[in-house]
Amino acid sequence: MKNDSYLVTVIIPMYNAEKYIGQCLQSLADQTFQDFEIIVVNDCSTDNSVVEVEKFFSKFENRLRLENLKKNTGGSAIPKNTGIQMARGKYVTFLDSDDYFTKNALEELVKIAEENEAEIVHCSKFFSFYDGKNDFQISTFQRTHHVDIPTLENFDIAERIKKFTEFGFLWWGQCKLYRSDFLIKNKIQFPPISVWEDLVFSFQCVVLAKNYVRTPNIIYCYRVRENSLSNTQTDPFEALNILIKVINYLDEFTGRVEFFQKNPYWKLTLFDWYIQARMNRICKTLYRDLKLHPFQVGEIFRQKFAGDFSKELIPFASSFFAIATYQNFYIQKISQEKN
Repeated sequence: MKNDSYLVTVIIPMYNAEKYIGQCLQSLADQTFQDFEIIVVNDCSTDNSVVEVEKFFSKFENRLRLENLKKNTGGSAIPKNTGIQMARGKYVTFLDSDDYFTKNALEELVKIAEENEAEIVHCSKFFSFYDGKNDFQISTFQRTHHVDIPTLENFDIAERIKKFTEFGFLWWGQCKLYRSDFLIKNKIQFPPISVWEDLVFSFQCVVLAKNYVRTPNIIYCYRVRENSLSNTQTDPFEALNILIKVINYLDEFTGRVEFFQKNPYWKLTLFDWYIQARMNRICKTLYRDLKLHPFQVGEIFRQKFAGDFSKELIPFASSFFAIATYQNFYIQKISQEKN
């Protein structure tokens, strides 16, 4: 059982953020709502990030904890999971070390959560700005299903999956408030991968949360940095490896949810949507950036992944080769028409 000493736990994964962590923590010191604790999980920073955090100990007293991981994990997943396990708040929320909250952020999120008995409060929009500039604009990674007032999402899993594949849910782990006991009870964690861990985490929440509340509140300030992990171009073959891992994590999750056992169509719909979306991005890199011919790509993929398809890759392989068969047929058809 958790000791709900605070209403909110703010979890901040940190790696080499000495330039930004001070502004991040100051935004918490300035909050209109103060019934919260902060857990900064340091992923073996090599700069003065820890020194900058220590400057805020006296300001937050015992509400600020610093957890130093013994080994760098290469991403934010394990630091976030560590924070969830350490949290003492009724709710948890995530804040990147180079971003910050608006002054009323926690007050607004908690008010909506308490009024609706929400397991999740979901903000679809945020303020974004380029590092070193103050030109804020309202942004979103979500394409559809925005709301004008706090709205309780209908607990229809099929409808939610449809919305998810229409980019109707913000996959980002940030911009949300989560009930701690909901995450712990359902064993919801970020998979230990460097990118797209948020999608797996968010999908589990979308499927399992009965009281899922969307809100138009804009509470998060997102700093766009050219050298950030999310803005770094991924090698297409590494991107394929990550795609395989994401499919496996989704397969493991859907395999233990009764809805998908009774409705396998929705599982395949999810897989097909994700694979095609990621393969489109990978193909743009291969064809546009590397300027390879489709027939060259096929041979390169066979050489690159020869012998790699073991039992754990069967969920991905079955979907991948179904798509590949169609693509080969389409290429043959074009070739015949051309000749």
